[in-house]
Formats: sequence, structure tokens, C-alpha cells
Amino acid sequence: EFVTVPHYIDWYKSNDSHKIHPLFIQEIESLNPTNIRIPGVIGRNPFFDHAQIKFFIAYDNNKPVGRILAFINHNYNRKYGSKIGWFGLFESIEDKYATEMLIDGSVNYLKDNKCTRIIGPAKFSAGGEIGLLIKGFENRPYLMKPYNAPYYKDFFERYGLVKENDWYSVVTDEIASRGYLDRVEKILEKYSGRRPENHKRVKMREVDFKDYKNEIEKIKKLYNDIWESDNHPQQVRMTDAEFNYLAMGIKAVSMQDMIFIIEADGKPIGLSVNIPDINEVIESFDRKWSYVPSRVFLNPRDLSRDIRIFNRIKSKIRTKGFSRLRILLLGVEKKYRKAGIESRVFYKISKRGINNGFKYVSGSQLADINRDIINPIFRLGEAAFTWRVYCIKI
Repeated sequence: EFVTVPHYIDWYKSNDSHKIHPLFIQEIESLNPTNIRIPGVIGRNPFFDHAQIKFFIAYDNNKPVGRILAFINHNYNRKYGSKIGWFGLFESIEDKYATEMLIDGSVNYLKDNKCTRIIGPAKFSAGGEIGLLIKGFENRPYLMKPYNAPYYKDFFERYGLVKENDWYSVVTDEIASRGYLDRVEKILEKYSGRRPENHKRVKMREVDFKDYKNEIEKIKKLYNDIWESDNHPQQVRMTDAEFNYLAMGIKAVSMQDMIFIIEADGKPIGLSVNIPDINEVIESFDRKWSYVPSRVFLNPRDLSRDIRIFNRIKSKIRTKGFSRLRILLLGVEKKYRKAGIESRVFYKISKRGINNGFKYVSGSQLADINRDIINPIFRLGEAAFTWRVYCIKI
């Protein structure tokens, strides 16, 4: 029932909204903290091996009108020596009382569990979906990017939540990025026969799905080493179980020739994971069928919706029928930054993306303090989305 709450928010049914609801099974599994499993259908998110969580739903005459979750990531607190609590996946009708009741519920739960500061909204960490959308409501959200009603910002700030930091995402197309990519191409041609030594050493290659186990180990180490840095606030090292869980989900909707490992002298130093925006299929299906979910757990109709969408996703991947590409991960080790490698990666993504039929591309969520990647990626286009992370002391 927690998963279905957004379907009851009136603003998402308006012409101004571009809300795209996720697959039910995927969302239920990602929020499952229990040992209740249905093999082949629903598993358990290993995030909860080191976290605790409480779900809240607001009702009006037995109708869901809002939700919020409160959680404590014990690994995060051990790393930072803090007592921080989190809230996330907030949804509410446009009602001040409902909003205050929901936020109060999460704050009181975290306060009772000895937290002294609260951060959010987030779906577990910066590695998931983070921040409240405050700009970009007119744009269609890409996969794993939060999209919420615009009045949430006013409710948060009236409650006393204050800005912690902002996150951005650029959306671009071949025309908008052509000038920048043409400059990169000329630079690459110029140095094709006399590249600086560091460029000779650096190569990009496709990930090898046939060697999946070893490739995932390389990607996991790179991810944890690169993203557990000062450039990525609200981030903490993923456990092996968490990363393997995430990787399996990504592999199911990915294209091998759009995932790259960057190497220097044969040693992995960076990665770029790019996947089709499966929101294209979800949006098309739900609009056609005017889909409204059941409040019954694992209703056959809801399962049928997920299966039909997933089959269409696989078919569209095979036929290269997607038009939107999501840059899910892109990063290089610190000592290799500001050496032009990022520009070469963008160029490679662009050329390969065009060959695969993509017309639009969206970068991952970038923290406002991450100048190493914001500066080059903003040359490809303007920020289409801005999200804000809030905090409050208790």
C-alpha cells in the first residue's frame, strides 16, 4: 500500500505533471526490510542488513493521502561518527495538516532512536534517488530521478527544514551538444599521432558480460573508491551484497556496448554505466491503459502490468528502439581528473549512443560541490532538473 500512495496524489493526474510510476515489484523489493521472500518474484534489499526503517501512511476516510519513510543507516553513522536519521519517498496531497503529521511521524521516530540531525529526502543514499525536485517540473523524468509535486518545497520550508545542498542533472541532445563534441573531436584528431603520454596510457573498453563476475568486482571497487569521496555528499560505501543487488537490476535493462571501463596501463581507473531510459516504456503503457493499481498486495493485474512492461523493455532494447539514454554512473579516480578523460568519455558515449538510436541523454544526479564533473558536463547542456536536500536538527 505504501508503494501505491503516489497514484492517489491529484497533482500527478493533472496536465502539468510528468510523473512516471515505477514497476511495482521493483519498488516493493527495494523497500522490503523483512525476510519474507517469494523466490523469483520478490527478494529482500540487503541495505537493511545495516539499517532500520519505519513506514508511515496518512489516510482520509480509509483513502491513502500521503506517505513518508524514516530510516537510520548504521554504516553511514559509523563512517561519519554521527547520529543522523533520514527521511524519504515523501508524498502528500496539498494539505498542510497531512504534511505536518507525516513529517512529525518520521521526526519523532528518529528522535526516539537517538538521532540528533535529520537529512532528506532520499531513497537510502546518494547512490539511489536523492533530493526534492524544486526546478524542472516541465521535463519528463528519467529513470531513478525523483519527481514530485511542486508544492512540497513550500511545505518543507514552512515546517523548518533548511537547505543542506543541491543536486543537478543535465539533459542534452545531439544538436545542443554538437559544438562541444566537435571541439573534443578536433582535439582528439590533433593528438591522434602525438598524444601526451597520459592519453596514450588511457583506454576505454566495453564491459564483458561473459566475464560478468570479474567485471562486477572491478566496477564495484571503482564505484566505492570514486563515489565515497568529498565530491559525493550523502554517500557511503556499498556492501558487496548491496552492490550485487544493484548490479543485477541494472544488467537486466542494460546494453553491453553502453557500459565502459576506463583503464590506464591496463589498470581500471574509471567507469561509465549508461542504460536506456525504461521510463519511456512505463509512461507509454500507463498512459494507454490509464493504469490504477490495486490496494491488494501482489494483485495479479499489477503483476501483469509489470511483466508486460518488462517484456516491452527487452524487445525495445533488442531493436534499439529507445530514444533516451540515462548516464547512470560516470567517474574517474581523483588523480586522473582534469586531464581531458571526462571529455573523451562524453564523446564516446555520444557516438555510441547515436549508433544505438538514442537522441537524448541525461546525466546522473550531480552534487553542487562536484565541480570536477559539473564543469565539463554543463558544456553539453543546461541543468534540466534541480533537487534539494534538506536538514533539520532535533
